[in-house]
Amino acid sequence: MNQPLPRLTGSQEIDLQEEISLIDILCFLKGAYKVIIIFGLIGMALSIAYLAMTPNQYEASVQITMAQVGATNNINPLGVNIEEPALLISRLSSPTSFTPETIAACGLQGQVNAGVSLSKSIKLTPAKGVASVVELKTFGGTPQSAQECALGVFDLIKTTQSQIVAPYVEEAKVKLADDEDRLQKAKEMVARSDKSGSAMSASYLSTRDEIRYLLDEITALKNVVTSNQNRATRMVAPIFASDTPIAPKKRIVLAAGLLGGLFLGLLIALARQMVLKLKSAAGGVL
Repeated sequence: MNQPLPRLTGSQEIDLQEEISLIDILCFLKGAYKVIIIFGLIGMALSIAYLAMTPNQYEASVQITMAQVGATNNINPLGVNIEEPALLISRLSSPTSFTPETIAACGLQGQVNAGVSLSKSIKLTPAKGVASVVELKTFGGTPQSAQECALGVFDLIKTTQSQIVAPYVEEAKVKLADDEDRLQKAKEMVARSDKSGSAMSASYLSTRDEIRYLLDEITALKNVVTSNQNRATRMVAPIFASDTPIAPKKRIVLAAGLLGGLFLGLLIALARQMVLKLKSAAGGVL
């Protein structure tokens, strides 16, 4: 007498389905591994071709201190920035900020919309923890070209900031000359008062106070005029250009080509298997 087959429990049915699914996957990979490997090799070949056709890109970097001018008060005796780093970054984001000399230094002369390309290619960022320093990064096909571009942009920043401070310095010179003339007249008046014996008069005391005020202001104005060159735009350190290219990133490109090719091969193998199953089902129906 035939014995009835034992009924599988729910957990046993799940284990059987998982086992069958794993077997199906292994069978699928066994039949499709050639297609997957071929497309993986194709992806690698395309990556190698991309690396061969794409020129290397090098980076040059330098930190730049903003030009400063001596303060005319005692609030900040070390001076103030001619231009804040955020304002400089905003100014150089405009294509019209670049002169033909700067464009030529970056190797973009003769190129259409060279100013637009240059404004997008350079990177200016504020230095962390320092309110008067920016970091400049430029790029080129060789370390030398990247360094020349950085030098050209630095010269542009130095020239424009000197132009910004020039009217301020000229105004300080005019006021300095006027204060020195006033000081000379006040000293002469004090000298006459000393001779006439009216040293305790109100005008005498007022003139002495004016002399002290003028001396302080003349010192501050001289600080503005004489410190202009010493506080010009300058590099914190020489421009650094690495001999190692920053782009293209070979490992990332090769890995992306290989994984992309393997994934594409897997998709094609799955699609082919689905087409075969559909044809088989259609043939069985007929």
